[in-house]
Parts: sequence; structure tokens; C-alpha cells
Amino acid sequence: MAGIKCNNCGANIPSGAAFCPGCGAPKPQAQPAQQYAAQPTRKASMGMQKVSPMAGLFDMGFSKTGIILGVAIGILLAWIGVLIATFSAQNGDIATFLSATGFALMGFALVAGGVWNRKIDTRARLGMVGIGGYILTVGLAVTTSIWGNIFPTGF
Repeated sequence: MAGIKCNNCGANIPSGAAFCPGCGAPKPQAQPAQQYAAQPTRKASMGMQKVSPMAGLFDMGFSKTGIILGVAIGILLAWIGVLIATFSAQNGDIATFLSATGFALMGFALVAGGVWNRKIDTRARLGMVGIGGYILTVGLAVTTSIWGNIFPTGF
């Protein structure tokens, strides 16, 4: 059986020796074989499967905090659009575009969170997908209908 490698010079230290024969450094404590960290898994219907790095991003983005943050930013955009529409007669299309984009963001956060986040109750997830789908559809419909008025030449 091979000895332990010296941390100082890299020489093999025999199992019975207390010091390195090459440089005289004390023998390092025997380390148990390193175990590789288990990769996170997601319970699948057919057992366990490995989770990709993108799944970790989705878990973080569509956690309860991520969903609440997405909805909050959507509400903020919608309110900015309402304030612009209220106090400026010239920027009606931009105000409508901002409001509709805010609603689309809220809908996306609800739908994606309802589909991805399995820690939430099934009925709540179903409600999130249904309501979020409706909000997303209306937001995208209004956004795309007003797009030509804001950007007449396109990109």
C-alpha cells in the first residue's frame, strides 16, 4: 500500500514513518478519501434525476421571493404608466405601453412561478397559471397593438 504524499515536497511518506524522508516535514494527518458533493436532485416521477445548472437558476428566479419581486416590478411599471397617462396628455401611447408591459411581466411571473415552483400548493399553482395566463395574454395583446404607434418604423 502506498504511503501518504508530503504536503511540503510531494514525496511519498511510508505508512510507519512520522516524518517525510525527503524534507523532514511532519507527516500530515491521514485524510479520509474526499467524497464528491452530491449534486442536487429533483424528484422525478421515475426516481431521481440530476438537476442542470439552468434548473438552479429557475429555482432561484421562480422561488416565492422571485415571483413576488416579478409581480411587484410589474405593478410598479403599471402604476408608472397610469401616472404618465394621468398627468401627461401627450404620452398616452407610452403610458399604455408601460402599463401593458407591467401587466405582461406580472402574468409571466405568475405563470412561470406556478409551472416551475413545486413547493407551492397545487391548487395555488393552478390559480397562478390561470390568472397569470389571462394577465399575460391581455398585457401582450395591448403591448403589441400599441407597438406600431410608439415605434412606427420598427427596429
